[in-house]
Amino acid sequence: RRNLDYVLSNLLDPNAVIGRDYRMTVVVTDGGRVVTGIVREENSQTLTLQTANDLVIVPKNEIDVRKQSPVSMMPEGMLQKMKPNEVRDLLKYLALDEQVSLPAD
Repeated sequence: RRNLDYVLSNLLDPNAVIGRDYRMTVVVTDGGRVVTGIVREENSQTLTLQTANDLVIVPKNEIDVRKQSPVSMMPEGMLQKMKPNEVRDLLKYLALDEQVSLPAD
């Protein structure tokens, strides 16, 4: 978080370098179900994927297709949608050592 080059690189071009722990895997089962997530656990019988909302366990004998996605979970163009002062505030927040309290409603 404190390395500005790292933060900007990930915000400006999220697909340039995707860490192994953040690579999305796409699984298609023999029943046609598509599950996309990060591999959290794998053994000889099951594959456990963390999706955006759930932890999904897929029996390996039901997997028809399994491939890694070439794109990052981080959406492209995030900074383009922000105003300059919002970008500044985001970068300042990311550089902080401590957690900031949530605003009151």
